[in-house]
Amino acid sequence: MIDYLNRHYITTDNQGRITSGWSDGPLPDRDTAGAICINEEGGYQFRLFPGGEENPPLYTMDGIPLYKWDGEQAIPRTEEEIAADRAAIPEPPPSPQEQLRADVDFLAAMQGVSL
Repeated sequence: MIDYLNRHYITTDNQGRITSGWSDGPLPDRDTAGAICINEEGGYQFRLFPGGEENPPLYTMDGIPLYKWDGEQAIPRTEEEIAADRAAIPEPPPSPQEQLRADVDFLAAMQGVSL
């Protein structure tokens, strides 16, 4: 039996992807402006679905949202949607070491030296 009921909230981005989820049990002072209350009678820990996992992961290991909000409930995103997000991630800039190596190679090429 739940002695005290907590509200569970999510936030979404402009594409409806769920970007955050929490319960007002452990986070009673968190700002809920712009958040969506998905459960007004939940337990202390956040659950995305009734009876679901407590504090479930909301992102893949590489930071892609796993769920979206359809206007009424959270639903898992398809593999295609996740793959499209992954493909849209820009390539990271070269590390300082990679940039230094490229600069050395360029200078060597300009001088006609083979490294």
